[in-house]
Amino acid sequence: MGFSMAPHPLLSGGWILKHLIALLIFVSFIGLGFWQLARLEERRALNAARLAVVDANPVTFTGREPDPAALIGRKVRVTGAYLNAASVVLRGQRSDSGVEGVHLLTPLRIAGSEAAVIVDRGWIPATRPEAADLAAYAVTREVTVEGLARAPQTRPASPLAPRDLPLPGQERINAWVRVDVARLQAQVPAPLLPLYIEELPSGNGAVLPRPRDPRQLDEGPHLSYAIQWFAFAAILAVVYAALLRQQVRDG
Repeated sequence: MGFSMAPHPLLSGGWILKHLIALLIFVSFIGLGFWQLARLEERRALNAARLAVVDANPVTFTGREPDPAALIGRKVRVTGAYLNAASVVLRGQRSDSGVEGVHLLTPLRIAGSEAAVIVDRGWIPATRPEAADLAAYAVTREVTVEGLARAPQTRPASPLAPRDLPLPGQERINAWVRVDVARLQAQVPAPLLPLYIEELPSGNGAVLPRPRDPRQLDEGPHLSYAIQWFAFAAILAVVYAALLRQQVRDG
């Protein structure tokens, strides 16, 4: 006597498609979770590299280097005198504690050289960027600055990118959106080198300007995102398993 076994309803064509879709979504969630974990490791490696630069011995910067741009990304030490009258501010900056303000940018004429370099001296409270208002932060003695050499910032090609423009009735740009060394040159009475220095904290956090603390690094949202994707995968597995059990009970 012959007989045939009917396929289980959950293995029929319609359910196979549902299984495949659920599996695809589950694998995608798991893959996104592991991708975020990989991003987290990249962020940690980048932070470690940044701290290694901060902890390194500084390179003495004389302004007579044949290729000053080769120092970008390194810790440098430079001695000179500030050109206080040429100070400007960098808009839209926050202190390490999150208070809105600006950064003070002052050219430093390097000792023994005619050249100067822009120094980002750190955060100050938001103020009118007039020379008279910035005079309170003038330093007239020779100084030695330790900081990180940074590449100049230029305006992106996008027409939506903000422009550095003088205020109405002014010829000089006192408040800048970016550290555009090439354009700042027009306002500085000394040839500027093709980089700028982000000054490192001296240890006295009560003194203004207040340099940014390079050790305040975060790992970004990658770990929380990874946990979310893995949680979505777990929820999908539980919900789909409950759906299959319900289908089995209903026959």
